[in-house]
Amino acid sequence: MPVSLAVAAVKTASDFDSGMAKVKAVSGATGSDFDALRDKAREMGAKTKFSASEAADTMNYMAMAGWKSKDMIGGIEGIMNLAAASGEDLATTSDIVTDALTAFGLKAEDSSHFADVFAAASSNANTNVSLMGETFKYAAPIAGALGYSVEDTAVAIGLMANSGIKGSQAGTALRAGLTRLASPTKEVMNGMSMLGLSIEDVQGLSLDETLRIFRDSFANLDGTQQAQAASMIFGKNAMSGMLAIINASEKDYNSLSDAIYNADGTAEKMAATMQDNLAGQLKILQSALEELAISFGELLMPAVRKAVDILTKLVNGLNGLPEPVKGIIAGYSCSWTCPYDCRKTYLVNRYYYDQRTSNSRRNN
Repeated sequence: MPVSLAVAAVKTASDFDSGMAKVKAVSGATGSDFDALRDKAREMGAKTKFSASEAADTMNYMAMAGWKSKDMIGGIEGIMNLAAASGEDLATTSDIVTDALTAFGLKAEDSSHFADVFAAASSNANTNVSLMGETFKYAAPIAGALGYSVEDTAVAIGLMANSGIKGSQAGTALRAGLTRLASPTKEVMNGMSMLGLSIEDVQGLSLDETLRIFRDSFANLDGTQQAQAASMIFGKNAMSGMLAIINASEKDYNSLSDAIYNADGTAEKMAATMQDNLAGQLKILQSALEELAISFGELLMPAVRKAVDILTKLVNGLNGLPEPVKGIIAGYSCSWTCPYDCRKTYLVNRYYYDQRTSNSRRNN
């Protein structure tokens, strides 16, 4: 193998090892568990558009979320499919999924289904994975605490996005609206009365059931009455977002709900479509080449590490030499402030050596 390729292979393998070392440190995985993680990262690098090093970065986010080795191995493919399907950064996608799963009290084994829900919502509503992740950051904790499903929450977010309410704006609106329903004030109850409802009519229900009740009740009001009731029930900051859900057409509501509730496999299909082009194939080739480089790098690594160890010992030995000796080796005085005039010492010693040699020759 040419020297340049060998150097590149060792560098690639070294970078991958460094990434996996972070995973090991955060997750605490050792022995066969760590070997399984390492093999999975390399497998994903060999068969997807993402490299083994990027897979290692994803595992690091999973480890920081408290996932165990088995969870990471089972969940990484869904996350990588979602990232490939959406075109989003892999590390960011991993962060979004792990945080949202935690907020909803879901397990790592649910990550593939969660990824499918995100993919279906982003492809059937006017939003994307990054914006949905921003919305979930604000709304998921309260939605999860109320026992609402990921699917129903995604429908609500998608309908708001269709009206131009996205990202953190949608998240704060949904959070505020749900919070007022969970802890109703007198104003909330008065607003419910305008709809001919009581707060008990919507408590303990799924989010879908709750929204459908509001959709039916608000349909009987004119625009001014709707604004007044929404302001009282959901608050002024949340009313526009909640009205976007409530006033969405039946066709849009049902279409998005059907897509999200039948989302399984969506992320994988979208990922395949996104990569079915020259740019996608080149990216897959690049990842496969990295896997090849890691394979060669691992073969060369023992010899390289041995050479590095020898050089390190040599350097440490030189570092331990006295300053005068270092000066003699260097062949000049270290500096004008140096307490040892190494060059002068060398010249004096050389003079006396030459004199002794010359006298010895004359005597002989």
